[in-house]
Amino acid sequence: MPFIRQTSMDNTFLFLGNKVSVLASGEDTKGRYATILTEERRGCEPPPHIHMREDETFYVLEGEITYYIADTIIQATPGTYVYAPRGISHTFKVKTETAKVLLSVYPSGFEQFIKELSVPVPQQLPPIPDGPPSPQEVQNLISIALKYGIEITID
Repeated sequence: MPFIRQTSMDNTFLFLGNKVSVLASGEDTKGRYATILTEERRGCEPPPHIHMREDETFYVLEGEITYYIADTIIQATPGTYVYAPRGISHTFKVKTETAKVLLSVYPSGFEQFIKELSVPVPQQLPPIPDGPPSPQEVQNLISIALKYGIEITID
């Protein structure tokens, strides 16, 4: 069934310090994929992790990001498309203050992880954290991630 989606208060969340909008969910695509528009902020990047259930793609729209996928380092600028297959550790670092990325996962499911860890977007985004997350925050992230087949690979 055709559909159209734009960012809205209904599909936009604050996820681990970043603004994310779920544009296509598994409900829309019969589980085939999900597409999420992310507004990444330097200092709010994910720890290294492995998706066991889905492949992930990143299309950089604005800003600059360095992707670390296994032993491969990719300097991504607007127009760069990056593929991170399931089962391989990856992370990224935002090089500009912010970056905008169109993220897709195949099959869907990652968007449910996002929703479980998200809160409504506040009028003003919270400040970038000064230091690392607390042990309790890390443990919460690790346990919720495992529910969705994502292994956080923090040393």
